[in-house]
Formats: sequence, C-alpha cells, structure tokens
Amino acid sequence: MITEPSAYFPTGYRSARSAFLKACAAAGLRGIARAHPSAAARDGKPLFLDTATIGPRDAGSALLLISGTHGVEGYFGSGVQTGLLHEGLARRVPKTAKVILLHALNPYGFSWDRRVNEDNADINRNFVDHASPPVNKAYEALADAIAPKDISDDALTAANAKLRAYSETHGAFALQEAISRGQYDFPDGLYFGGRRPSWSARMLYDIFRDELAQVKKLMVIDFHTGLGIHGEGEMISEDLPGSAPYLRAKRLWGARVKSSEAGESVSAPLTGTIDKAFATWMRTGELTFAALEMGTVAAREVFLALRKDNWLHRIAGAAHSAATSIRREIRGAFYPDSRDWRRKAWAAAHEVVGAALEAL
Repeated sequence: MITEPSAYFPTGYRSARSAFLKACAAAGLRGIARAHPSAAARDGKPLFLDTATIGPRDAGSALLLISGTHGVEGYFGSGVQTGLLHEGLARRVPKTAKVILLHALNPYGFSWDRRVNEDNADINRNFVDHASPPVNKAYEALADAIAPKDISDDALTAANAKLRAYSETHGAFALQEAISRGQYDFPDGLYFGGRRPSWSARMLYDIFRDELAQVKKLMVIDFHTGLGIHGEGEMISEDLPGSAPYLRAKRLWGARVKSSEAGESVSAPLTGTIDKAFATWMRTGELTFAALEMGTVAAREVFLALRKDNWLHRIAGAAHSAATSIRREIRGAFYPDSRDWRRKAWAAAHEVVGAALEAL
C-alpha cells in the first residue's frame, strides 16, 4: 500500500493503464481489454478500454466506477481506481455484490490530453437519438465566438465581447448552458455530441447489457474534473430534488449532492449524458448515479484551454509549434500539477466510494 495518495495518480495514459492493470493483477482480478478498432494513442500504439470486476457475475447489487469519460480528466479517475485497488477494494465488497471498474472510457482523449474523442465528440453528450438530436439555438448564435478560428489576442477579445453581451442580456448561467449543454450541428465546435453513437458509447452499452442489466440496485460514480472551486468535490446529480434517485444520492453523499437540472450545481443541464442513458437502459431496478466533479482552475482558464485545444486540432494541426504548450495548458486545466490538489481529490473520491460500498 502506498502511504502518499498523490503517488497513485499517473503521468500519462500508458502509465495509467499499466498501473491499473498491475493493481488488478495484484488484487487477483482478471480484466477485459477492449481495443479501439481505429484510433491510435499519441505514441502510435493501440488504445484500450479496460474493465475489471470484483464479485459474482449474478450479484444483486453493483457499483460501477468510470474513469476517462472526458479523456484528459482520466488522470483523476484512473488514479482513484488504482489507489482503491492498492488499498484493498476487493476485500471491502460484500459477497452478494460486485464492483466494476471501467478504466479509460475515452482512451483517445486520455492519451492525447483532449476532452473529446477521435471524432471531436464529447462522450457525455453522445447518448441521444442521432436521427433527431436536440437543437441548441443559443450555441448556434454564438458558435464563432465559442470556438473561434483565430485565437490571437484581438480575435479572442472580440469573441469574448460577444459572449459577454449574451451574458449581460440572458445571465451568466444561460451563457454557461448555451456553451456546454451539448450541440449536434457544429462537428468542429466545442461540446459536440457526435453524429452517431461513438465506440465508447457502444462499449459502455455492451458492458451494461452483459454485466449490469439484471442487477436490482446499481450505483454509478463517473469521475470528472474542471468545474467548481479548486480542490472541492461535488456530486452532480441529474435528478430533480425530491425525486427518489436524488433522495437516495443525498442519503449516500449528503451535502456534496447538487442537481444540475434544478440549477444547484456547478454544471448546467446537459443533453445526451451517460446518466440519462443509464436511466433509459435500466428498465427495472434502482439506479443512483452521480458524477464526482473536482474543481481545478477558474472557469475562464478551463474555457480558454478548450478553445485553444479546439483551434490546434481544427485549424493549426497537432504538429504546430504551439502544440506542446497548449497540451500542457489543457492538462493543467483538468489535472493540476499539485500534490495538495491530488490529496484533496483522493480524499473526496475515497469518501464517496466508501459511502457507496457501505450501501451495497
């Protein structure tokens, strides 16, 4: 067991996967590796979505822990998963329950230090009816300012003025929702939900179908970073206050739980999320779903890093001279290079996972 929690956190996708697999082996777990059929890692090698299960296949209750939905945010979730295994997770699971660790749902984004997948799709906006996707008129009106083709100081000043005018008219939260809710008409833009189910989305459904469809009680924790106050963790629920799933989440995680649908959360309401997908897939049984969101840097810094990353891959190309600095900037926006932040992130994750294990 490692006594310094920050040591559980990785330095890159490849080292993260290696550490996770070694921790699985040390715990006596046999993982399932799902190779990406087309995309390659930044080092040119294959990409994998890995899962490991603790407990019987026919368990009546289950806990699913997901890392890397948003690629570069996977450093946090991967470190938590590896750390939990090192600290005896397998011994804490009741004999009638199971825990599934899903490592690197979006391995492309993890490897390339991007929030999106190989098609510029946001996995957590991808679960919609692609024949009739939601419409985001506000994004449409602001598209050129949200994801500008020019990121020079003058161009960004003009783009920001347009966004500020929208905020002054409609409110800051309305601007956040316009930007981040999810959009399906600008494939080169930010928060694009894709034109079809992504490989990651298909793999997640397969895992649900094969491992979770028959459980009577399911809890899901999806690990995220980038919203909120530095070092503080919020459990984002997409259920309305007073609803049964929201009340269950409150009993589990207390004051950390905030509803995005009710405007309580650091997140705006979103479309095409994993939470909504699970609520659709799980026709019977009890579902309690929350995203543990760890705050990193100021929202404006996160937004700027995303715009620069979008510009790099959309306009300039990954070989551009600014690529290294932009990659460093976006990694820092979602994974601060700070032992203190990692300790706080570990403490929050350890707390919420522990509460879920007690409820199994």
